[in-house]
Amino acid sequence: MSEFIEPFATSQDNLELLGGKGRSLTNLVNHGFQVPIGFHVTTRAYRRFIEQNHLQERILAAAKPTLMRGQASFEQASKNIHELFEEASIPAEIAAAIRSSYEAFEHDDPAVAVRSSANAEDLPNLSFAGQQETYLNICGAEEIVAAVKRCWASLWTPQALNYRHQNGIAQESVAMSVVVQELVPADVAGILFTANPATGERSEMVINASYGLGEAVVSGQVTPDTFIVDRANGSIKESMVGTKELQITASTGQGTQDQEVATELRGEAVLDEEQVQALWDTAEQIVTVYQDVPQDIEWAISDGEIHVLQARPITNLPVQPIDIDWVVPKPAMYVSRRQIVENMPDPISPLFEELYLTEGLESTRKGKSLMIGGGPMFITVNGYAYQRFDFSVVHEQAKDKGLLPVNEAEIDLAELEAEKAAQIEKDKKASKAAMDRLRRNVRDARDIKEREADVAMFRDSLSESDCAAFDDWRESEDGEGFALRLTLPESENPTYVAFNSSAWNDRQSGEWFTTTRPRLESVREKWRAVDLAAASDSKLLDGIRSMGIEEGYYWSSNSSHTFGVAKSTDDQLQCFLRETLPDHHFISGQFLSGIESKTMQANADLFAIAQQIRANEDLAFVFQATPVRFLLGALERRNDSQGVLHAMRSYLETYGHQGYSMDFLEPTQAEDPAAMLTSLKAMVSDLDYHPSQQDERASNTREEKHKEIREVLDGLQYWQFRFRLWLARKYHHLREEVAFMFGYTWGVLRPMAHELGKRLVDVGTLNDPTDIYFLVTKEIAEAIEAKGAGKAMPELAALTAERRELREARKRHHPPGTLPMEASQIDGIAFKETQIKNDADSAVMRGFPVSSGRVTAPASVITSGADFEKMVPGSILVSPLTTPAWTQLFAHAVGLVTDVGSILAHGSIVAREYGIPAVLGVGDGTKRIKHGQMLSIDGDQGTVEIHDEQSAG
Repeated sequence: MSEFIEPFATSQDNLELLGGKGRSLTNLVNHGFQVPIGFHVTTRAYRRFIEQNHLQERILAAAKPTLMRGQASFEQASKNIHELFEEASIPAEIAAAIRSSYEAFEHDDPAVAVRSSANAEDLPNLSFAGQQETYLNICGAEEIVAAVKRCWASLWTPQALNYRHQNGIAQESVAMSVVVQELVPADVAGILFTANPATGERSEMVINASYGLGEAVVSGQVTPDTFIVDRANGSIKESMVGTKELQITASTGQGTQDQEVATELRGEAVLDEEQVQALWDTAEQIVTVYQDVPQDIEWAISDGEIHVLQARPITNLPVQPIDIDWVVPKPAMYVSRRQIVENMPDPISPLFEELYLTEGLESTRKGKSLMIGGGPMFITVNGYAYQRFDFSVVHEQAKDKGLLPVNEAEIDLAELEAEKAAQIEKDKKASKAAMDRLRRNVRDARDIKEREADVAMFRDSLSESDCAAFDDWRESEDGEGFALRLTLPESENPTYVAFNSSAWNDRQSGEWFTTTRPRLESVREKWRAVDLAAASDSKLLDGIRSMGIEEGYYWSSNSSHTFGVAKSTDDQLQCFLRETLPDHHFISGQFLSGIESKTMQANADLFAIAQQIRANEDLAFVFQATPVRFLLGALERRNDSQGVLHAMRSYLETYGHQGYSMDFLEPTQAEDPAAMLTSLKAMVSDLDYHPSQQDERASNTREEKHKEIREVLDGLQYWQFRFRLWLARKYHHLREEVAFMFGYTWGVLRPMAHELGKRLVDVGTLNDPTDIYFLVTKEIAEAIEAKGAGKAMPELAALTAERRELREARKRHHPPGTLPMEASQIDGIAFKETQIKNDADSAVMRGFPVSSGRVTAPASVITSGADFEKMVPGSILVSPLTTPAWTQLFAHAVGLVTDVGSILAHGSIVAREYGIPAVLGVGDGTKRIKHGQMLSIDGDQGTVEIHDEQSAG
């Protein structure tokens, strides 16, 4: 046989020669499976064709992207390359070899399928499915030679060029083999997955089947029948009959045709139990050949016989699902996904749970529990972090609502209340009682003085005209208790109990500036000075432990209270608007937008870099055309980018410690600057963009709402509103100041952890340096001790692998906002709720309205830093939550939807500053909303409408 042709049964089973599809078919044939007969036109033929026509340099010169709407486009490149192929001729010896192999088939001029098989397809993580061409029902030697050439040219389709560009596959490295095999005149055909591709369930197979050739199923042109099959015995667990309106069949001449399926056949299942059993048996044999790696198998049935057309690994298969119960572990009873845990969207790593959650956050309490039943305030349920609400006042409220447990397992815990009777008696007054107590307290001389001082400061903040209006009103209103009436509205809402005056707030926040922040900064500098290579294993573990605990201390010592000042004054304004004007849908964010903050400063700093890039046309092109993951490498190879690289490094020196999650398992922005680069790309692409646009939007909203509220409020209520707004604006910046320091030491801790992890890999204890995050300090210390004795602990590698897999499986479950579910009825928990429970069957989701406005746009569903490149300018950002590291995406979003959060969340602040509508706390938006799906969000009403259609882009 010619050097350019290999039979399916060849022993030369390698990717470079046969391509992905061809190699798979050869493997199947050599293991005895029923594969339609055929041959390979190997990559040697493609390379000889390219060489003889002198195409390589011209192809690579043409295979460059152009910019279309700021994005890399290969349409023109593909057109130019295809013209080169059209002009080129196939070498005579190759054409002759193809003809000879075809004519050796058993029948004269049989119909065949001519299928592309590139050397960079059907890989474990890159399928290339649909990127190159297949030609069906081709008859005659000359037609097959021509089809082979078209297959070669399809290596350079726009989608194939772009796919390689996005995945970092060098264009010069690719080559094309072509599979020529007899066309099976299929009665029924389809796809079989040896694991459930939707759920990841390995005990199930999924079969999609329809009439005619399988192309209708593969291309998505038809709604096929679906069979879910038990892998244990091949029985059908579930079947869904598709509509199957059309089938693809061979045309009378060349090619295929679409035919309508007879109406009476559409409602019938195309496979019976015996055929399903036969497909299951074949698939089990195939997956055994591939060492139980789940396979995506194309098959056809003709005259009752099964033919295997292709088998390749299933890409992006979810982990094996697990069943979990959302049971709160004793001694905890009531928990909520709020406060600091709002910054932990995923199941947390064991090391982070130990150091930050369990030890760090508890370090200020010195072993004393504030919880009924004892124990820490923060726990995990199925790996997700929760804050306990086992305060005596909450238990009293639960008892009033009949929500206390009565099952046997919890009786012991309930008995602990007897031991806490004194504490319960002391604290049991809630809501209104707390307000009454507050009002009595404010009558002492110091508090009255402080409130009068607040009134004076508030008056001084007013414009000249407003000051005159306030003085005129005060003359008629002044008298005993004036300061109290103005500064503390009549309300039973517990939000007013604390953080309700400047003196109180200054006492809470002052310590943060003088002690709390400097302490964290000094801890970071101490460990930053350590020479990682020279440090002992124990020293590295000490540093990891010290910083992990210190970050928890940073929050629980004072930062939570300082953060609370900003959150509470914001919430007090929101509460006042809701209670005073319930029908007007005012929200605090309408009045608090456009305030200077670190968030806005970060955006301004980034825009300065974008302007520097815009000034260099070549550099601007590189930024827009290069995928984010390869952009830094592309810049480092250029001589004209050094100034930009320096500016980016300076930016990351300031903001790079910020992470996409609080868990130090996740990389910092300095390690993975995807958010910065994604935002820079958008800023460079959109020449009309300028940060001042956000300021203008925010200012316009603020002025408009001020006018509206002036028309509906007067007298005491109007000035109470103005006071609450003044107090909220005064402390608004504190939230971003505190949040800016979250994870401040992680940029030092993570390199330290990776150094220690690498040492444990070197001795055979771990498989990967990052496995260290899936151990606790006791296990790490034991591994260090074993290493010192010249021994490995390979059992820890197995343990970390199990814990990783468990975490991935848990990530597919959405954690309830409160546990048990009915805990959300308790007043002390309800007013701090961060998720709305939505009807899974409704197209409208409800959440917390936090930033005003309405918009309809496609969704960019971004679940982690790894997804940042998917952010599409002009789309609605849909995310689990947002931390400061996510902020850079806001500049190019037209709206925001989050799973977790409320009026007090970081995302609400940033959305206001950018002047975009936002609805937070919808629950499971990132799971229900598809990337690119059209949404309509209303930031005044708190609704998210999910439309059926996808965006055209």
